[in-house]
Amino acid sequence: MNPPRPEDHPDAWPHHDRPGPLAGVRVLDLSRVLAGPLCTSVLGDMGADVIKAERPQTGDDTRHWGPPWHGDDSAYFFAVNRNRRSVALDLREESGREAVRRLARSADVVVENFLPAQATALGIEGLAAECTHAVWCSIRAAGSDGPDADEPGYDVMAQARSGMMSITGDSASGPMKIGVAVCDIACGLYAATAITAALYERAASGTGQRIEVPLLESSVAALAHHASNLLVGGVEAGLIGNRHPNVAPYGTFRCRDGRLVIGATTEGQFAKLCKAIGGSALLGDVRFASNGERVVNREPLDAAVESLLMERSVAEWMPALRAAGVPCAPVNSIADVFEDAHVRAVHMVQTVDHPAGPVPLVRSPLRFSRTPASIHLAPPLLGEHTDEILAALGMAEASTP
Repeated sequence: MNPPRPEDHPDAWPHHDRPGPLAGVRVLDLSRVLAGPLCTSVLGDMGADVIKAERPQTGDDTRHWGPPWHGDDSAYFFAVNRNRRSVALDLREESGREAVRRLARSADVVVENFLPAQATALGIEGLAAECTHAVWCSIRAAGSDGPDADEPGYDVMAQARSGMMSITGDSASGPMKIGVAVCDIACGLYAATAITAALYERAASGTGQRIEVPLLESSVAALAHHASNLLVGGVEAGLIGNRHPNVAPYGTFRCRDGRLVIGATTEGQFAKLCKAIGGSALLGDVRFASNGERVVNREPLDAAVESLLMERSVAEWMPALRAAGVPCAPVNSIADVFEDAHVRAVHMVQTVDHPAGPVPLVRSPLRFSRTPASIHLAPPLLGEHTDEILAALGMAEASTP
């Protein structure tokens, strides 16, 4: 597979010659791993000037989370560290702490995910209290007002503790984590949303504020209808696999040569599905007369739908179902995604220059009509911009080789 290069598509969105909506906003990124760097990548996509401060020699933990690699860094690191400059600073040394202080004083936004004890030991907490002009966002494993405020945590712990694993998988697999670090991603997106809101408020008040975005609480909030089903209705979904606890038919169905996802969430869509697959008789079955009945009688309904779908291939069913107005999709592999006609047509892959060689990255999905989001800087080498950043601060020896 050869991802399309931007020069192959001169009319591709986004346009790199126009500033993003956060142009002029300076972000100091003191975070690492996923939630924090994802947050600052989103801000960088929208035009913010992001400076990532990293430990000398080692840098962000995820630089080492390989294989696969691109140059000396892992492919994982490239996923969420675009649109930033890297400065290598040793916060155990006074010179490194002074550089961070100067960067924070010049920043509009600071994002950090130190454990509370680390933040205090390194002087970060005191700096946050000093920088009242900045929007200061602290990403934590758990909220500071709870008993586990000092505990570390990764995405898989959040998926387990928030209940997400209890609804992911089936009776054969047992509880499973979602394949993407969805709790980290939700936390990072919540953080980016909160930061942009606080910047908007600062424009009126002239004062920044503290933001805390805990991973656990973000994950609980992301339970959405599963939380409501329990709190309002007293119903817990359990291991539902690819099914939906509130709608049927909805999920993955076998065809002659593969699997297809179908979601018929309204009476109209159910009728269209039945007619499209040659199952008009299902419309007269009292067990399937309403969505409520279909949810209760999900097993026989799914079996009946699947038996009809087994008569054709995925490639045959897709155009027929789409023509009928039935929401459906093939179950793609990751490689399939980047060959998908729509994904290619909207140029989701952008190749950017990097010292280790050109590297393809997934662009921001955000589309602004006047101030486009874009990838304008490749993920940096560790400390790639140390000299220029320290020179701008009037410092020459704050880093550790």
